[in-house]
Amino acid sequence: MDIWEKLASRDNRSPGDFERDGILVCGHCGQPKQFWLEERGIRMLLPITCACEEREMREERTRQELEQFRLDMAAAQEKFGITDTSFYRMTFESDDGHNAKASAVCRRYVDKWESVRKGNYGILFYGTVGTGKSFLACSIVNALLAKGVRATVTNFPRLLNLLQSARDRQEIIDHLQFYELLAIDDLGVERDSGYATEQIFGVIDARARSGLPLIVTTNLTLDELTHPPTMHYQRIYDRVLDLCPVRLKLIGASRRAGNAEARREKARELLLDEKVL
Repeated sequence: MDIWEKLASRDNRSPGDFERDGILVCGHCGQPKQFWLEERGIRMLLPITCACEEREMREERTRQELEQFRLDMAAAQEKFGITDTSFYRMTFESDDGHNAKASAVCRRYVDKWESVRKGNYGILFYGTVGTGKSFLACSIVNALLAKGVRATVTNFPRLLNLLQSARDRQEIIDHLQFYELLAIDDLGVERDSGYATEQIFGVIDARARSGLPLIVTTNLTLDELTHPPTMHYQRIYDRVLDLCPVRLKLIGASRRAGNAEARREKARELLLDEKVL
């Protein structure tokens, strides 16, 4: 049996399908599921895919790709432990709109990811403690993960601990380039030592050479970043500023402190006797 005969023998009939002028028609989308082929004097009725089947095939491919993506991301985390898993709960859906302009920039960053990726545009979030820098950085990463983009969030203390305990530090630095977008939280809270600054520079320098976008959050001011105390930090901060042409300053009262006070108040209402209050 040749290839045409094999195709002709395939039954692609589904419940609800019907025939029109001797050709099978999809009962859902109304498109033909067969066509007449005339080849070397032979006229043969062959199956074709309708719009419904094309859509189902695309959806199945997408499901398989996303499943493989999840497996790859989970395997990377199990092997290296780069990701700070607490970031998964921070998404745009829980944004309270306190930093509406910054949030809008972050959403556009996700929407225009292909251009962002091509141009290697990173973001620097800077400002005082508790103003939402980490939240917006994590929201970007989670939104891109939902699109199947290899992205992750870590922090400098975590990276330093991993590098210090690793048998092969270069393997960890190389692995960071597995992520199309890397977000590193809390620049400036790491240990102030020659070892720490050298390792941080190694991470940032490798990212710069990879041509992949970087997001950094810090409590440092822009003046502190542009006028660092030592040459070691100048090397680091210069690279960060170069990699992050988008700089978002978040200001205001600490939302973290406000949230903590609200939690304390709810706990008191729930657990403490009114007489004690």
